[in-house]
Amino acid sequence: MSSGPAYAQKTITGKTWTRWDEGRKIAYLTGFYAGFTADGDLFRQAERDHPLRKPAERNPASVDRYKAERREYFSRELKYDFKLIMATLDAFYTDPDNMPIPVNEAIRIVALRADGNHERSDYLLQRERRKALKGQ
Repeated sequence: MSSGPAYAQKTITGKTWTRWDEGRKIAYLTGFYAGFTADGDLFRQAERDHPLRKPAERNPASVDRYKAERREYFSRELKYDFKLIMATLDAFYTDPDNMPIPVNEAIRIVALRADGNHERSDYLLQRERRKALKGQ
């Protein structure tokens, strides 16, 4: 057990990403997707443990939205090729306007774009750029 204070993970943006070496980037992506996999497993277990009460019931909209948003982080084209994802993120962060965007959102944007979902990808890109401008 640790007796020191617990610190929250700071948001990792392109400013940090571009300073990292390849090994650290791959480690980040490995951990990011491992966390996503564990989260998905826990969510599916919760759904099995707490099924809907009536056969005709539907999932609440929040559950459906959660599932849809989670799918946006995975690309059929990029798969789990962390070197390819890293290279795609490196290219994404060559645009100075993208530097303040958190890496987790950048992953989502590049995954959607890789799979041809340009409209959703562009929407999220503009949303994240607006958020970054508000913070300045």
